[in-house]
Amino acid sequence: MLGMSMVPLFDELDERILDAICERLKPALCTEGTYLVHEGDPVNEMLFIIRGHLDSYTTDGGRVGFFNSYFIGPGDFCGEELLTWAMDPRPSLILPSSTRTVKAKSEVEAFALIAEDLKFVASQFRILLHSKQVMHKFRFCSQQWRTWAACFIQAAWRQHKKRKVAAELIKGQGESSSF
Repeated sequence: MLGMSMVPLFDELDERILDAICERLKPALCTEGTYLVHEGDPVNEMLFIIRGHLDSYTTDGGRVGFFNSYFIGPGDFCGEELLTWAMDPRPSLILPSSTRTVKAKSEVEAFALIAEDLKFVASQFRILLHSKQVMHKFRFCSQQWRTWAACFIQAAWRQHKKRKVAAELIKGQGESSSF
């Protein structure tokens, strides 16, 4: 499929996996302003964007003071929560919850891969999909992982700053008491 060559997530996949995925893709169109999924709702498909743009944002489950937003465009995808769900060797009928709200910012042309089809492909190619190379590519392309990494770095930086301020206060108290 010509359009799927635009999706960086797929450029390192084994040809057999790519063929199995492409056989199960369905064309999807979204009109401007359409909500594809709300944060907390079940994710029932992955969308691979060919044309148009989506706005994706999260409040991290309603956490006060937290907001993360980004645009999804051609070559990007959403619904990556399904990858982890599909690759879990324990069967589960309960779909994962969306970590983001996704809304079409323009008319969007995409390919959809429904949960059951992704689960089938993952079960057929489990060993190939669990390679370090594929997992690294998924994490690199996944906005969910990028958001997690940014939050982790921010938390570590805040902790570092607190420790630095505390150390300076202790040092300052030690110097003032020596007079």
